[in-house]
Amino acid sequence: MRILVLGGTNFIGRHIVETLRGSEDVTVLNRGTQSVPGDDVVQLTADRTAPASVAEVLTIGFDAVVDVSGTEPEHIASTAPVLRALGVSRYTFISSGSVYDSRTTKAPFPETSTIEGDPIWGEYGRAKVECERLLSECGFEELTVLRPPYVYGPGNSEPREQFLWSRLLQGKSIFVPGDGSTTIQFCHVSYLAEVVLAACRGQFEPGVYNVGDEHGLSFDSYIACLAKAAGLPVTGVSHVLDPRIPARDYFPFRNYSLVLETSKIAAATSHAIAAIPLAEGLARTYDWFQAHDPLDYVPTPREEELADGADITHP
Repeated sequence: MRILVLGGTNFIGRHIVETLRGSEDVTVLNRGTQSVPGDDVVQLTADRTAPASVAEVLTIGFDAVVDVSGTEPEHIASTAPVLRALGVSRYTFISSGSVYDSRTTKAPFPETSTIEGDPIWGEYGRAKVECERLLSECGFEELTVLRPPYVYGPGNSEPREQFLWSRLLQGKSIFVPGDGSTTIQFCHVSYLAEVVLAACRGQFEPGVYNVGDEHGLSFDSYIACLAKAAGLPVTGVSHVLDPRIPARDYFPFRNYSLVLETSKIAAATSHAIAAIPLAEGLARTYDWFQAHDPLDYVPTPREEELADGADITHP
């Protein structure tokens, strides 16, 4: 198959390209600021905020398109109509669990929820909602929208698991929002890439799918899983009870429960793909970071303040 990946050089996109290029003919469209993975991958250079540059390089159709870089409505408006006019019918869009709104729906969020974007994500969630809406109006006969929660894995460019491992390795304090019971959910990047490949091959029905682990886990349980993957004890955990202190000032996640209902994708792909258990996925990820990243401990200014005695309690 001839597959076009929009994006494809950052964390999620790179893993998707690596998975696709093992069996398919892959072309990547990006701004050219980063090289594509593999000499067998064709690179097209265009800026999705500049429609003329997109139209100039997109002159032929593809069997399938994977959109990793569509984060703003203008990205869709500049690119999707061009591809549809070129005869593309199979389009897979990487959206986000941020489209759900906890004000109207309780977690775990099902795909049937009204999507408005929760205010906690700022403009990002609302922009993803608008991207989905625009794509639904383009006329793609096989449109698949994938909504993952937190994506993790080797090479993660977001300082999440590595942020906490660096503190566990050095025996430093880990400050956790609230009482540690906030629930979050994960999706291993390799599992997401395998689902994308199956979507490109038409191995399950087009539609909207949450993609991730079966269940969520609390902040405290997540830290315990990270410690186990690294063969380390859990020490130095303190709970920050003051809600006025922004969680992201000292912790790699917002104090917000993000858990999706994932039974639909599990049923659709059960014959070919299984989600990677979190313990296994974290072990793989830790090994990668140990080989490629020093996992240096650099405290945030807020962590330093908390260490001096802000309003916290020890679990």
